[in-house]
Order: sequence, then structure tokens, then C-alpha cells
Amino acid sequence: MIRDARAGDAAALARLLGQLGYPADAAAVARRLETLGDDRLAVAEVGGRVVGFAQLHVSPAIEYDGAAAKLAALVVDEEHRGAGVGRALVEAMEAEARTRGCVLLFVTTAERRAGAHAFYERVGLEYTGRRYAKRLG
Repeated sequence: MIRDARAGDAAALARLLGQLGYPADAAAVARRLETLGDDRLAVAEVGGRVVGFAQLHVSPAIEYDGAAAKLAALVVDEEHRGAGVGRALVEAMEAEARTRGCVLLFVTTAERRAGAHAFYERVGLEYTGRRYAKRLG
């Protein structure tokens, strides 16, 4: 089941962020949830337990006659990978992006995440280039 995230999901989201390599405690995640604005944060539940989540961020784009949607975060619990949870989350985010008038869905991912790259290609995204970043804090 895919549903919108709630404040009560903070501990589960923190656990999943840790698996993705971004350790955080539930209090920090709860604070972050309050700052997401118009972003959609959806969770996947299996047996009443949160086993994955995805965040969609929509921005106007000067390059296109429509907005661009960034799959800003996606993680599936290690024990549930390969069972269709990630695909369901991506499909939900793609549907949301279409509803919001987006003409592009994209994701950035670290070079070291070969498994994620293969997954993104399986769900229909294509490799288009590189991302450069600079930490500001």
C-alpha cells in the first residue's frame, strides 16, 4: 500500500534513511517533515509496516513547457528489495508528477550505487549525465 507520510512515520523514515547512508534520528526526521512544503512524501507499507518511501519535488523549468519533477529520495528496506516496492513507489511518484503537469521526471544518484542505477533503468529512467555538488554546511 502506498500512502502519504505522516508525522508518526518519523522513526521508520529515520531507520530507512540510515540504510541509505544518511543516519538521522526520529526527532530530526519529524522536523524535516514539517519543512517539505509542496513536496510529496509517500511511504510503502507491507503488513502495516513502513518498508519504503519516496519524495517528489516539483520545480518550474525554463528548459521545458512544463515543470520538472525530481525523485528527491527513494529507499526500500533491505529486506523488501526486489519485491516490487520500489517500482510501486516510482509509479506513484510518476503519476503524481503527471497530475502536477510535469513533463520530466528525473533522479540523481551517487556513482557508487550500481544497484540503484540498474533499478532506475528497469523502471524506465535513462542515464543522461552527471551531477556535481558542493556541501554548503
